[in-house]
Amino acid sequence: MMTHGGRVIEWQRKSGRTYLDFSANLNPWGPPREVKERWRELFYYATVYPPLDCSFYREELAKIYNLSSSFILPTNGATAGIYLLARQLPGETVLILEPCFSEYARSFSRAGKKIERIFFPAPLNSLPPADIVVWGNPTNPWGVSPPSFLLDYLWETSLKKGTILIVDEAFQEFIEEKTSWVSRLGENPRLYIIRSLTKYFTLPGLRGGFIAAHPSSCSFLEEYLEPWSINSLLARVLEIIAQGDLASFRATTQENLRREKQFIEENLKGEIGELFPSEVNFYTIRLRQGKELFSSFLEERGILVRSLSDFFGLDDSYFRIAVRTREENQQLIEAVRDYARELG
Repeated sequence: MMTHGGRVIEWQRKSGRTYLDFSANLNPWGPPREVKERWRELFYYATVYPPLDCSFYREELAKIYNLSSSFILPTNGATAGIYLLARQLPGETVLILEPCFSEYARSFSRAGKKIERIFFPAPLNSLPPADIVVWGNPTNPWGVSPPSFLLDYLWETSLKKGTILIVDEAFQEFIEEKTSWVSRLGENPRLYIIRSLTKYFTLPGLRGGFIAAHPSSCSFLEEYLEPWSINSLLARVLEIIAQGDLASFRATTQENLRREKQFIEENLKGEIGELFPSEVNFYTIRLRQGKELFSSFLEERGILVRSLSDFFGLDDSYFRIAVRTREENQQLIEAVRDYARELG
């Protein structure tokens, strides 16, 4: 079983065949048109050193996300940002509201911090005290935003007790009604938001992400970045995206996503188990039966899905599937129906 989605190159090398990858939650309508049209010219940037000064990346990211550049710290993918925070933030105890991206527990544990994990929803009075609190907005793998009463409680706790808050917003751009905490950054230097370029802009191989935080926090963390930690290709791609028709790309993505989610829900609900509601570009499924052979059955048909057995609080009956194009989604649905028929 995979411990992360998106390992399609490893699977293809091992088997010598191609796969439809539903294990990685990437935007199937990306990258933006302007990037695709200029792939040939981008090769040059693989032959030169990347900008040493983070300000180049900051300025382009600020244009893309409509943020002041002083609130942005670029990183070599969102995961690099997570590990940077784990190494440099003070405190001894980290509370993770689960389920959550597994690298938070791994990175803070490696940094020598004590990890507390609470499977949410849970009563507020059951949350243990902690120096750092981590959660997803939206969550992974549920794909939904946490309830407002929880977020209000965590915000007040941070302001009153100095708790550090880390919010993973890797999938925030897929939500129609945005719930981002970016607007709060200027109010609290103990708030850190993790963002990814991988998912929405479909650029996992370029490893782009950033930490959004108070300018004083960004300045502190920048001292610990390695030189040339972000590649030259990404530098140029960010510039192209910032200059392109972002409004059109976002509108097309949301329209297509809305349509394909409706198609999946109409055709997969109740087929082999429970399909959980989602606000983003992936779903969690809990199988009623046949969990042992589900992944291998789909693999034989050239389809990869993500087992969630390594997520805290979940077991091997849970799987995550990404939303892809109509043709690809149809192939997944047909394969799942074939599996249901075999189970009888």
